[in-house]
Parts: sequence; C-alpha cells; structure tokens
Amino acid sequence: MADTIDDHGRVLFWDDPALQLGQVASGFDLASGAVTVDAGETGQLPAALFEPERALMMRIPGQPDREQQAEVAIELGMGRFGRGFAALRPAPGWALHRLVDEQLELRSPNGEAFSRIAVPLNPAWISAAVSTGFVLCLYGIQLGVRTPPGMPAGQYTDQKRLEESRRGRGLGFTAAGLVSYVNNRG
Repeated sequence: MADTIDDHGRVLFWDDPALQLGQVASGFDLASGAVTVDAGETGQLPAALFEPERALMMRIPGQPDREQQAEVAIELGMGRFGRGFAALRPAPGWALHRLVDEQLELRSPNGEAFSRIAVPLNPAWISAAVSTGFVLCLYGIQLGVRTPPGMPAGQYTDQKRLEESRRGRGLGFTAAGLVSYVNNRG
C-alpha cells in the first residue's frame, strides 16, 4: 500500500466555494415546503479533506478504474461519494483525532491511523467539530487539495478546486463519511 499516511489536506466548511455541499437549514414550512437558511445563524458543518501523495490505480478489465487507497476506505465502512445526489452517512468506527501537535489523524475502525494531515485549524472550524461531534471526511485523489502540476498556485481558484473535486467524485475516486471527532487537546 502507500508508504506513508502523511497526506495533503484542507479543512473547510460544507458551504465553502471549493466544496459547495450546502448549509444547515434553520427552518421548514410544512405548508409551502420552503426551506429557510439563515447564513451565519445556523452554524456551519465542518469538513476535512485527505488527499494521498500518490495514486495507486487499479485497472480490472471491464470495470472502471479505481484508486486502491480510496477503495480500502470504502471497504472499511466509508461510502463512495459520487456526483449528483450522494447520501452522506456515518462511517461506523471511523474517528478523526485532533492530535496534541495540531495535526488531524483519520483512524479506521480498527483504530489504526489511515491518514494524517497538518493544516491550520481555525477556531470556528474547531468549535463546529466539537459542537456537532462529527466531521465530514473526504478521502481520495482529485479532491481539490493540491495545486495541479504546472499550474501556478495563484491560478488554482475555488472554482478550479470545485471542478477537480467534482471530476474525482464522478470517476468514483472519493470515499466519504461522517466521522466522529475526538479532541485530544483536552
């Protein structure tokens, strides 16, 4: 498998322009069916993206290409996060640990470290993770984390990140799950 669990990553909220997964609804009118969203008042849902350094592609005749590390995450209980409507569901046994050195470590149901990222954690993200008790964890290649080779970092806009993420999802390269958050910082 991969020779390291130290991967590239980002932390953001579901409504981030590079992710665009929506906002928390603040209300629902039964008569009209209208959903209301009050930006900034309903809280935000935290997400963490884990993108491995190298892709380990599998090619089986007659089947779509698959990325081996994401496939392992799916076999261990995460869901495949495809395009269009995709149900985000809990990933039983998975946990996201905030380590004392400020890294985030994604642990599989057997308790082993699956992926680890060192990213700046802002207080609003930490507060959202603590208050909800979970983080949407996305694992795979083409998540919109790393600037593509040959592209200046300043040109890798939120829109380009979103396009890459959607392309990776469409190809079936993304594993996802609502993962329990563990704050080891006390």
